[in-house]
Amino acid sequence: MTHNGHSPVLNKEWSHVLRRAVIGVIAVLGVLSGLLVGAPAAQAETPKIATGWLPYWMTSPARPAGINSAVANADLLSEVSPFWYSAMRGGAAGVQPKVNPNFTNADANMAWSMAQLRGAGLRVVPAIADSSGKGAMAAVLADPAKRTAHVADLVNLVVSNGYDGLDLDYETFAFSDGRASWAATQPNWTAFVQELGTALHAQGKTLSATIPPPCSIAGVCGPDQGYWVYNMTGIAPFVDHIRIMAYDYHVQGIGAIAPMPWVRAIVAYAASVIPANKIHIGVPTYGRAWTKRTSSGGYQLSGNCPASGTTAYKTLTAMASVTDADIPGQLATLGVDPATIQWDPTSQESWVEYPKVLNWTDAAGATQSCTARRIMWWVGPQAVLARTQLVGEFGLAGAAYWTIGGDDPAQWPLIRAYAQQLAPAATEVALTVPPTVPFAQPMTVSAVVTSGGVPVTGVDATLQFQKPQAKEWTAIASAPLGADGTVAFAPVVTEPGSWRIFVPGVPGRAEQASDPVPVQVASVVRARPKKVVVKAKDTTVVRVVAQPARKKQVILVQIQRGEAWKTIGRGRTDARGVAKISIVMPRKKGVTTFRATANARGGFGYGISEPFTIRVK
Repeated sequence: MTHNGHSPVLNKEWSHVLRRAVIGVIAVLGVLSGLLVGAPAAQAETPKIATGWLPYWMTSPARPAGINSAVANADLLSEVSPFWYSAMRGGAAGVQPKVNPNFTNADANMAWSMAQLRGAGLRVVPAIADSSGKGAMAAVLADPAKRTAHVADLVNLVVSNGYDGLDLDYETFAFSDGRASWAATQPNWTAFVQELGTALHAQGKTLSATIPPPCSIAGVCGPDQGYWVYNMTGIAPFVDHIRIMAYDYHVQGIGAIAPMPWVRAIVAYAASVIPANKIHIGVPTYGRAWTKRTSSGGYQLSGNCPASGTTAYKTLTAMASVTDADIPGQLATLGVDPATIQWDPTSQESWVEYPKVLNWTDAAGATQSCTARRIMWWVGPQAVLARTQLVGEFGLAGAAYWTIGGDDPAQWPLIRAYAQQLAPAATEVALTVPPTVPFAQPMTVSAVVTSGGVPVTGVDATLQFQKPQAKEWTAIASAPLGADGTVAFAPVVTEPGSWRIFVPGVPGRAEQASDPVPVQVASVVRARPKKVVVKAKDTTVVRVVAQPARKKQVILVQIQRGEAWKTIGRGRTDARGVAKISIVMPRKKGVTTFRATANARGGFGYGISEPFTIRVK
């Protein structure tokens, strides 16, 4: 199905899919005062392996199916794409982004939707369709100035509304412009995606591109196969995700919506030529019904039937699209026995044949009855799961569902159970760090790394440092984990901050960083008396150096009295960290012990010199 901006009628549809999964876990660790503290067992989070599109007609308080489904399943969704916008003719660029004109009361409905989605912690990446008409978008992208203006319009749309990114769904090239235009359009489209991706990334926003398959109906894939105008390999470096619409295999002809051999061929090819973790494989959550035909090509109709071309005739013979959410009810209304529903093991989809009876009134006012022999194919909950399982098999970013809101709620427990199977084992990092270290001295930082109680080996751990008030962590050093899961570092510490050890993940085990541990850096204090032999009650000078140098740092000189220390001199450092402090010798003769201290200043902690002695004579 293609996204055409119409509200849902059984014989009209859109189609699309979505994004990526973030597979990760967070382990909670504890570290106290240089003691090794075992981290509590971490709980692996369910990977967010799904994403999808929310049609505008399912995103209002009056019709909230899309919002309700997204919120209820936010634990599985990496992001969602409401289908709110269209690129339409007009503006300085020749096309401009506007809210879909069919979306009534759009401002209030979008505000309501955003509040619900944000409240569920979901990233919102709206989709924009190309509704500019045949050739219009291609002409804009061919003009560098207009292309740049269109990029600016799209970036403004995302930034001004506080969205997390944008999903490009420009299908006009594929389904309206004609294949003869593709050679000219492809380089301009590629340049456009590069410019837009660069501009959005500069604003901290993401870009995804939704494209038809790079494969033929026969499953032959390549740079010149399928809808090659979208240049999947060429745009991949500039987007965060590529969503491939792996559906609509049969539209007018009868058959599977997204047969698995074809879908698998698409995924296998795409994952071989672009990073698999950029791919969202499109999964349909809908079906289609057709009237079967006779061997001569006519429709299988029986009884007194309306004339061809009439509304009644079209009701009996037209292809109809129906969402998974509505299929159970429709089949029940039609009187279909659930036992007659078939599962096709090759396509991995459901299908059923049934009679559709229409009572109609002829020109004479008489009631007539006509029966059509119908067949429906659909991608129900089990079929949605089968396609979603390609995420784990190929390491994809996720499955993208067209639609969220038209889904059968029964699919979500199946997806959740599968996602939980993909959750990597937790990693525990128990860290040992001293609470204080002298300035410019080495500090021992060590950790024991386990997973499920078993030592983790075969990977390098990285020591990381974070300055106070900073958000980023800086890698200081890396070292391999030992056979017992231990690692140790000896960084020379010159500034206060927090330390942690990061351990990367591998298939089946999650990455993990230890809890950060703040380390105070103490001033290093060195003291030397001008004289080491001084007469009782005479004055002498003690030269004290505190590092790192902090001007006006308070320095105390103290004399030892038993177990206690008494301050007998006080001063402040100069810009070099030097203070010269006069002290008076005691009356009592003999060897006396002194020391100097530096008070905390400028983020550096209290420091104490080594004791020194003066002989009083």
